[in-house]
Amino acid sequence: MDVFRKCSFVLRFHKPSIVQVPHSVQLHRAECFLAELAEVHPLLGDWFFQAGSKRQALGKRLQDHPGALQEEAVRQADEDFPTQLEFSVWNGVDDPLQGGLAFHYSAHDGAAMAGMHFEDAGALVMAVSDVKSLVLQVMQLALERWPEIDWCVFAPSDHYRRGKVFKDRQTIGWIGFCPHLLQAQDFVDAEQLIEVAGRGTLIVSTPQLLDERTAEHVQRVANIDSTLMELGLLPLFTH
Repeated sequence: MDVFRKCSFVLRFHKPSIVQVPHSVQLHRAECFLAELAEVHPLLGDWFFQAGSKRQALGKRLQDHPGALQEEAVRQADEDFPTQLEFSVWNGVDDPLQGGLAFHYSAHDGAAMAGMHFEDAGALVMAVSDVKSLVLQVMQLALERWPEIDWCVFAPSDHYRRGKVFKDRQTIGWIGFCPHLLQAQDFVDAEQLIEVAGRGTLIVSTPQLLDERTAEHVQRVANIDSTLMELGLLPLFTH
C-alpha cells in the first residue's frame, strides 16, 4: 500500500475486572506479551522507552533491562489514582511509513476507556504484507494473556471515531473480537468468524482492509454491528 491510512488498533479492558489484577501481575503479562510479539513480526520485536533523544531511547531496549517496565510504571504513577497503571513503549522506527509505531497500556477505573492500543497502527498496513494475519495473531496473544479484555478492534480511524453506525458504541471494524460465541448464520456479511475457545469470537468483516470509501465495505460492517446490537452484544464505547 502506497498511501498511509490512519488506523486504530484497540484491545479494550473491562475496567472493574482489570483494576482487581495486581500491578505486578499486569506488568508481567505485558512483558511476556511484548516478547511474544517478536515471533509475529520483526517490527514488533524491539521496544524502547521514550527518552530525551533518540540515541538515549535506543540505548534502553526493554528486553535487555529486566525491571524497566516496573520503573516506568512507577515513574508515571499518580497517587490520586491508585488503580491506574500506564506505560508507553516505541518500536524504534521513526517513520510510520516504514513501520514506526508505539504501544500504550492504560488500566484504570476512570471515565475514559481502559485498554491497550497501538499508536500509528496504519504503519502495520504500510509495512506488513499480510496484515490480516498479524492482527489476528496479536489479538489472540492478547486474549490468552488478559481475561479482562472485553473488546478488540482494528479499523481505519475515521470509521472507528466518526463513521460507525452507532456513534456511542463500539464497532467490529475490519477485524474485531466479541466476547461471545457467535453463529455464522447470524453474520452472513462477515468474511470470517474464528472461535476463540472459552473467550468468544474473532470477526473479519472484509477480505481486505476496510475502506470507508467503498459502499460494500461500509454496509458489511454496518450490518454486522446492527446484528450485534440486536443481540445485545455491542457495548458502549467507553464502558
